Amino acid sequence: MGKVKILSEEVANRIAAGEVIERPVSIVKELVENAIDAKADKIIVTIENGGKKLIQVIDNGLGMSEDDALQAFERHATSKIRTIDDIFNISTLGFRGEALSSIASISRLILTTRDAGSELASRVEFISGKLMDFTKTSAKIGTSIIVTKLFTNVPARKKFLKSDQVELRHILNYVHYQSILHPDIHFIFRSNNVEKLNYPIVESVEKRLIAVFGKPFINKDLIIIDEQQQDAHLTGYISGLEIEETDLIEFRYIFLNGRFIKDKIILHSIRSAYEPFLKKIRFFKSGKIPPFILFLQMDPGKVDFNVHPAKLEVRFRDSGWVYNFVKNTITKMLLDYEDEKFRNIKERMHTGTQTAKITDIDKKLFTTRSERKRFSEIKKEMTQLYQPDLFKQNIELDRSLQEKISGQKSALFVRPEEEFINPWQLHQSYIFVQVDDGLLIIDQHAAHERIIYEKILHRIHGAPAQTQKLLFPLVLDLPPYLGEIISQLITEKMELFHKIGFSIKSFSNNSVVIDAIPAELQDWKGGDVFIEILKTLEEEFSETEDFRDSISKSVACKTAIKAGKKMSKKEMLSLINDLFACEIPYYCPHGRPLIIKMPLVEFEKKFKRIE
Repeated sequence: MGKVKILSEEVANRIAAGEVIERPVSIVKELVENAIDAKADKIIVTIENGGKKLIQVIDNGLGMSEDDALQAFERHATSKIRTIDDIFNISTLGFRGEALSSIASISRLILTTRDAGSELASRVEFISGKLMDFTKTSAKIGTSIIVTKLFTNVPARKKFLKSDQVELRHILNYVHYQSILHPDIHFIFRSNNVEKLNYPIVESVEKRLIAVFGKPFINKDLIIIDEQQQDAHLTGYISGLEIEETDLIEFRYIFLNGRFIKDKIILHSIRSAYEPFLKKIRFFKSGKIPPFILFLQMDPGKVDFNVHPAKLEVRFRDSGWVYNFVKNTITKMLLDYEDEKFRNIKERMHTGTQTAKITDIDKKLFTTRSERKRFSEIKKEMTQLYQPDLFKQNIELDRSLQEKISGQKSALFVRPEEEFINPWQLHQSYIFVQVDDGLLIIDQHAAHERIIYEKILHRIHGAPAQTQKLLFPLVLDLPPYLGEIISQLITEKMELFHKIGFSIKSFSNNSVVIDAIPAELQDWKGGDVFIEILKTLEEEFSETEDFRDSISKSVACKTAIKAGKKMSKKEMLSLINDLFACEIPYYCPHGRPLIIKMPLVEFEKKFKRIE
């Protein structure tokens, strides 16, 4: 018997399902994109338990006939492509021939659909890829698909699913992407019998963005992009240079030909365009690009979506041209923005008519753009700095000081710990300290992050919370896209927040009231730090199911001292002592090293003292 065998239809379908269906959001994506291609203007997505128990997508699109309803479950069945050329000129969202058959092979799927030419709807039921029932029923024109018992026959895949909250977050994000792309479609999203999102049809992308991100979106320092070259058209919004790092609204979306993508080339072009401006005013030190939403339309023949099963990555026929087009467009808009800002600031500063407050970034823009004298032009003025009596002895003062300290000489020779250990800072970011056999280099932010992280974990596991009362309670309103996830987490994990040191008195809709915070939050910044914690928590929780670990990392990251903070020797010594009292003093909570040791022998080798 030969070793090479033809796979059975069942095995082949499950392999295809592995490529297409990674998690519940993959099913939502396939079904919603089919509904959009079917020209629906109302799509209702309903899930339970993060999509693990139930996924239902209802649309009022064109629907399918009886023959199409059955044919759609055959492998490689699609209404989107006919020839090889069609694969490289995709103008629709869904075209994978395995989608419905793959979903049906790892779940229980019920399809109910009717087109305009049929009096009755077709109802098709599959369980684990097997056709169980086909009947006629009454229904409106359009399609309804119900998916239950997900991965029941593929238990290995089921083990890789995250918590209900994490899976819900992925689905919410996807619904947001599609709602931004399609303001002409009414999207409704329900989870566990609760309506989470309801975006009625609006006449513009801008109005849909306000619905998604809240009214503050329109008041942001945004630059409108609208540039066309050859057969490419780039539109959207990028952040100006006044955007704050503590802003709760974060959006970094790239859409290509109606699809959300994560393309490294375009992302790098955006970063390259922003880099000189960010360096100039020295903000956004976390390394993130300021928020943006970009829509790029190109000739479908010049882009290939088939390089990624979920079509998140693409391949351009001329990636260099795309890179330059995006970078040059954003650079031009930022230069124009900066010129306009400079003119306005100069006029306000010179005339004294300040209708609006001059911000720190205004001042930085003004000083970096203003002409300054060179050293050669002002060196003659330095003669005025000479003071003949600068080093003249003050006999009377010297005598009085000598008398004051004469009785304290013994105390003067008791050296404090920070003097004989003698730590010092490099670029106000790294602490250097001598040890017997070399040198220790400590990342001050990562070290403090580790200290706070372990303190919070100890509180969660029983240590008493250390809090500080706020003079005035903080009322924080969350935008819809973040509120749906974070508000539910806070409500469910209220006790953990109290153990950490937060006192959250009430919570309704997307508003939270805080009147006490952990003692470590020395610089509360009027609530900005809590906003940063929420943003970090949303990112952390997508990576792990352990909420205790996520919240500990989030609080530690945002309350730790930052790189660039000047520290006294006493503060550095306290940090070092606290660090080595930790259970794991060598790595930050995210696993990055925070201490580097350079043995003395390495220095001696560098200076050729030894071989």
